[in-house]
Amino acid sequence: MKNYIRYGIYAILFALLIGAFIYLGEKDFKEQKDQTDAQRFALEYGIDEDNMFKYSYGSEVVDIIKNKTGVIYLGFSSNEWSRYYVTYLYEVLKINHINTVYYYDIQKDRNVSSKYYRELQRILTPYLYQLDSGEFKLFTPALILVKNGKIIHFDDETSIQRGTMPSNYWTVDRANEFKVKIDSYLREVNYNE
Repeated sequence: MKNYIRYGIYAILFALLIGAFIYLGEKDFKEQKDQTDAQRFALEYGIDEDNMFKYSYGSEVVDIIKNKTGVIYLGFSSNEWSRYYVTYLYEVLKINHINTVYYYDIQKDRNVSSKYYRELQRILTPYLYQLDSGEFKLFTPALILVKNGKIIHFDDETSIQRGTMPSNYWTVDRANEFKVKIDSYLREVNYNE
């Protein structure tokens, strides 16, 4: 009899534990699902929640580069260089009233060499660094400005910095030069079409 009571208590505790996992898992998933792209980007990159970044897939980015007009940012938030780059880029984007920046977190697609990542790499070959092996490699952070399916500007200023930390690289002068350069790019064309 004691064993039945013990097993009954274990079953009730197990059911409560499973119920708690399900409840807490759904709650966390709903909170993430209710986030806008801007809120999610703000959490990842430490900028304002009222930003213009829109999460995009490789297929969408390739389509924009081939056929449309837009501002595309390539990077990933676990990269410290990307986080610094976004800080200064965001300031210029706000000043120029850019409505949407298509953000492509390339880390996962690059690791598995997805077909859209390979296509993006092929399209961007004239702008990429060539490794000693002869391969052209897409490094981040990178900014692509596209008008009617034509790349107008490609910037990957800090994508292959070695021997220095982003906090040391981004002096006040370098940050100002970068902002002036990107500002001049954004003023050339209306990217809000």
